[in-house]
Amino acid sequence: MHRRTFLRGLGVCLPLPWLEALTPRAVAQPPQRFAFIYTPNGYNQATFVPKATGAAWELTPALEPLADLRKEISIVSGLDRTFVGGTGVHAQCGACWLTSSPPTETLDGGFPTNTTLDQVIARQIGGETALPSIELSCNDFTDSKETRYYECISWAGPGYAANVEKNPRAVFQRLFGTAGRPTRSVLDVVMADAKALQGKLGVEDCEKLEEYLESVRATEQRIELAEKAAKRMAKPPIPEPEGIPEQRGDYLRLMGELIVLAFQNDLTRVASLVVDPERWDSPRMFHGVFDKPQNHHVLTHTKGDEAKAALTKIDRFHVELYAYVIERLRSIREGEGTLLDSCCVVMGSGLSDGDSHKYSDLEVLIAGRAGGLLQPGAHHHFAGQVPLANLWLTLAQSAGVKRERFADSSGIISQLRA
Repeated sequence: MHRRTFLRGLGVCLPLPWLEALTPRAVAQPPQRFAFIYTPNGYNQATFVPKATGAAWELTPALEPLADLRKEISIVSGLDRTFVGGTGVHAQCGACWLTSSPPTETLDGGFPTNTTLDQVIARQIGGETALPSIELSCNDFTDSKETRYYECISWAGPGYAANVEKNPRAVFQRLFGTAGRPTRSVLDVVMADAKALQGKLGVEDCEKLEEYLESVRATEQRIELAEKAAKRMAKPPIPEPEGIPEQRGDYLRLMGELIVLAFQNDLTRVASLVVDPERWDSPRMFHGVFDKPQNHHVLTHTKGDEAKAALTKIDRFHVELYAYVIERLRSIREGEGTLLDSCCVVMGSGLSDGDSHKYSDLEVLIAGRAGGLLQPGAHHHFAGQVPLANLWLTLAQSAGVKRERFADSSGIISQLRA
């Protein structure tokens, strides 16, 4: 069978996950995938960054959700970026987090935006997929308090931000081609083809296909529940577009699950997710963490132990999303390993300390092996001696991008290479 075999029924095509039976014997290596998850306003570094380096790094309060994933994750801290005067510190830290322009190259007004790392990688490895990349955001605020520079991390070029999708249902329809057929499950119309295909597969592939179909069904059901909840609530605690779960954690995990599904069936190999926009100053409800909405940005500028403790809780809340995505990827068998083995999943912020708007001492979490080219499991600290762009150059080269410089890079981070 050809690698791009689809399940078909009544005009609907459902792409399949990576299966041994669909892969030529000469192709032993699953494709690489890269995901970039952005969180705003920096972190409470005292409870986020481990003090120990190497494989013995300790689980700080914010990183405790990663307890079972230590061997899958690298922490890189002490990285630097240069702030370019003339634009807002919050606007530039998000918009230019992944940029390929050095600070001296302001091609977009006062911003050094350019083709971002995710798009550079997508142009290298996204040619064989239906979608070269997907750009998602969990910014469901209805008040447009800021410009696109506060909520866009993916750019096709200077001044050209990639359009983000915020509605999980729209993402699902884009991935699985179900627009215009919202009342019927995509699986219902392809099940006959799926049963016929199972007769041609081995035991492991049958189990993998069944797992995949179940995950697709579960995601459909979660979206349907979210839509029902949105209609049921007379006055939700925060404005929620139809299709977005009322619980914040459910929303984040659902978007993370959609990235996992997109990677699993090889619909795309590059994804980005903005957890929340920079600054904004609209209170956000963190369900299960606080009993009332919190203003993340204001908390970063509030002195005292109570504010610091609240920031740690928000950091941990976001790390829980990261842990969920990593665990889901690790739970899916692919080839001789797991889906996570072929992935590189990055999480970070454009600021280290939100109170001082600090661009130095940035910390980044990296999970996965990128097909065997990265070696996770350690904390690497560089004490401000290494540009953030060195990390981006390392990842770009790991994806096969032929370039020796990325923005203001001075080389790669060899400690991350396998």
